[in-house]
Formats: sequence, structure tokens, C-alpha cells
Amino acid sequence: MLIISLAKQQGHLLTPTDRRLVGALQSQPLEATFWSAAELTGPLELHQSAATRLAQRLGFEGYPQLRDALRSDYHGGDGPSQRIRGRLERHQESDVLGGFVADELSALSELPRHVHQSELDALAERVLRAGEVHLFAQGNATVLVDLVSRRLQRFGMRTVHLTGSRRDIGERIARLSEGDLLLAFAFRRAPALLGPLLDVAAEVGAHSALITDTVVWPAPHPSTIIAAPRGGSDDYLSLTVPMAISNALILTIARRAEPSLRSLDRLGTLLDRFDS
Repeated sequence: MLIISLAKQQGHLLTPTDRRLVGALQSQPLEATFWSAAELTGPLELHQSAATRLAQRLGFEGYPQLRDALRSDYHGGDGPSQRIRGRLERHQESDVLGGFVADELSALSELPRHVHQSELDALAERVLRAGEVHLFAQGNATVLVDLVSRRLQRFGMRTVHLTGSRRDIGERIARLSEGDLLLAFAFRRAPALLGPLLDVAAEVGAHSALITDTVVWPAPHPSTIIAAPRGGSDDYLSLTVPMAISNALILTIARRAEPSLRSLDRLGTLLDRFDS
């Protein structure tokens, strides 16, 4: 997605106002390709000149040129099939595995530059203090919910899956209360349900955390954002990087909480009994 790539490249130049505009463009990528400067800035109560300044910081002459680039990017094939084709074209047809492994190793090697252990320490402490950990994801990212939930449950912690239909999620999020944690996974763009879930967390006083691949996020903002790119923004991207973050978080929790390991030992004893 071009707007994400541009924001990452020029992030050091962007002001808080610029980031609000980027968040708006990212939140509705199709509609945004047709917005005028007034339609972009109006809902944010900003002057139209803010759109021009953003475009210039991103390397364009003005906002119309930025909008044209976004339109070309989106309508030129930013869908799943195009991303897969783009990745395959960069590798020899006979060495898909080798090319894939090289790309994933490259993304993983950059991970410590984007996520610091101090961030994982802080989030691990939030997890340990939470009454319940509510886990949200949609699409392919739901496998991360399954992974983290299973690991936390093995440590004796209580988790709630915010997956499935809107009704299912609504019934489960009703349990969220002060002292709980909402941990969400979202990539490329925000799922429609994430905003309302973050609003609910803020209303009840629960901490919210997001593991994602973009440093720019539209409002409402989670309390904590842990962000690391998974590769080129126009590529077919795997869950290797967020899976690594999730496993590092689990290990950080284990290091900080000896009772969690005792719970894991008890689980092992029970499994041995069941297998006998």
C-alpha cells in the first residue's frame, strides 16, 4: 500500500497533523483515491493547505499529484493476486522456497530495529496484570490469536477470543472491564471492527495494545502500538514477523513470571497422566 510505504520512508519529516491525514488516507484506501483536499481535511477540521504540506513532505508537488499516485497504486493492482505475482517475479521460478526464506530472513533481521525489548517488557507486564486478555484479529491473522491464547492459557491466564461474527464479538467484548487488556493484531489496514473495540476499551478503562506492520494508525488509537514491517508494502506478506513478535512476548512473560512456569509444569504433569 503506497501511503504506508511513503509514511515509513518520510516518517521523520511528518508532523502530528500529517500523521492524522495519513491515517485518514489509510483507513479508506479506495474512497481516498477520489477525495479532494477539502474532503480529506474537512472531517479532521483542518485547513486544505494541510493536504498540500503533507503531499510535499511525501515528495509530491501538491495534493493532486499524491492523490493520482494513490489512485494508480490502488487501481493498478494492490490486490492479493497482484501481490503474489509481484513476489514470484522477483525470484527464479524454480526456487520459490529459497526466495521466500531469503525474504523472511531479511524481514526478521530488521525486526530488532523496529521493536525494542523494553516495549515487550511493558506489554508483558500489562498481560500479567490483566484480569482477562481479550484477543482480536480477522482473516489470516486469527492464527495469531490462537497461538497467543493457547500459550497464555498454559500459563494459567484467562483469555477471550474476539473472532467470528460481529454478534459473537459483541457478546464477548461485553465482558471487558477495567483491569483487562485488549490485544489486537491488524495488518495493511484497520478492520472495521477494530475502531469500535478500541472505543469500548477506552470507555471501560481497559488497556489496549496493537501488533501491526505500520507505524501510522487512524483514530481511535490503542494505548500501545508495536509495529514492524513484514517486507515490501506491495508484496505478498506472511505472518513470520508478527509470529516472531508474539513468541518473543510469550518468552518475555515467562521470564518475568515464575508462577507462569509452575502452571506450565502442572500442565505437563496432567498431560502425562492423560496419556498413560
